[in-house]
Amino acid sequence: MVAEKNIIVAFEFGSSAIRGIAGQKEADGSLHILATEQEKISDSIRRGTVYNINKTTSAITRIKERLNEKLGIYITRAYVGIAGQSLHTANHKVCRTYDHSLQITQEMVDELMDENRNVKYTDREILEVEAQEYRLGIDKSTDPIGIQTDRIEGNYQNIIARCSLQENIRNCMHEAGLDILDIPITPLELAKALLPDTEKRSGCALVDIGAETTTVAIFTKNILRHLVTIPLGGKNATNDLAKLKNLEIEEAEKLKISYGTAQMSQDKNFADRQLKISNERTLSEEEIQRIISARYAEIVANVANQINKGQWENDLLSGITLTGSGALMKGLTEAFANMTGFGENKIKLAKQLLATLKSASSVDTSEIGFNSIIALLMSANENCVGEKPSENGEENKVVEEATDTETMDDNETPEETITPEPKKKKGFGSYFGNLWGKMKDMVNEDE
Repeated sequence: MVAEKNIIVAFEFGSSAIRGIAGQKEADGSLHILATEQEKISDSIRRGTVYNINKTTSAITRIKERLNEKLGIYITRAYVGIAGQSLHTANHKVCRTYDHSLQITQEMVDELMDENRNVKYTDREILEVEAQEYRLGIDKSTDPIGIQTDRIEGNYQNIIARCSLQENIRNCMHEAGLDILDIPITPLELAKALLPDTEKRSGCALVDIGAETTTVAIFTKNILRHLVTIPLGGKNATNDLAKLKNLEIEEAEKLKISYGTAQMSQDKNFADRQLKISNERTLSEEEIQRIISARYAEIVANVANQINKGQWENDLLSGITLTGSGALMKGLTEAFANMTGFGENKIKLAKQLLATLKSASSVDTSEIGFNSIIALLMSANENCVGEKPSENGEENKVVEEATDTETMDDNETPEETITPEPKKKKGFGSYFGNLWGKMKDMVNEDE
């Protein structure tokens, strides 16, 4: 049994897997990871959003039980990260004008914030608010208290998401017999765990490429300026290869990892290299690269669009930091450098968290996909272990039979998604084409 001290537990609902993690905060400030568990999923979570409540609940229950067995504990509550394709920021301003010049007080600033929090969004709720600069007359300040003025304007970035996003998380955890201590916003906690304050002050973008979504968080002057989730990820490239070449998903994933690239190879001889695939067929390495690089080019183009439309390209002195399982694709830093205008020296892959980690010998968290859930654990503090109920007590009831509970529209997209306009090309039809052509918007802003 683990020594009797606070044990923190966190869960993450990813599109490729639901993960659970248990750890302890050490006196020296390090994080001791005791155990991790995950359930690979295919249809429980879609683009970071709970799609099937019963299957998700069953996966959480199995993870909880395995953690209990491994550590000899009884988990009663946990932290759960929130992400998903409907998560994004929306700018909102609140103004107050006074009859005469006044000294701004904390109470006046709180009143602005309260008014901002009361703004209503259709089918959306505010999860968190990131205050920007305050405008006082013609001046700006991040700390307006004590400044004399007759007008103050509060500028806020409201982090919003569909109401069902948080509601379904709570339902699943409750059905699995777990109370929720907090629901932190995963991209924000990941940014705290990966990005030094110096980089957020000088300006940087954190790009987290997952299985079905890519989240972009932009910081300048140590303030979050923009957050958006794009409904594209590494799994989309796998699906393209499977569909176009009539492959099973597992085989397509292996080919993507082994031969795929986000940047087409300059090797002119690779077109002649034929690979044996299922059903006694062959597939050229060039075809694999064209399919995979086309989808990754679309991901990079959408990230670049988010940076350019906010005119932040000249403010990101620390460049772009990549993370997430989809960021491991070969040639990705070169693709970002070519399509964003940033030099390769300003595109980096974040493999290591800022915190000092200690892990049990049986625990392997080296996989980059664990960065998010470790970041959630770093943000948590309260003990998640309680007393196991007596055998005569009522057991938590979990419905094992899967019934789809659809909570999102498959066609729902973020505030803006773009795709390279296709140009007909022999062998790939209109689906793939000239990736350097004109970009066009697929949808209007989701606000």
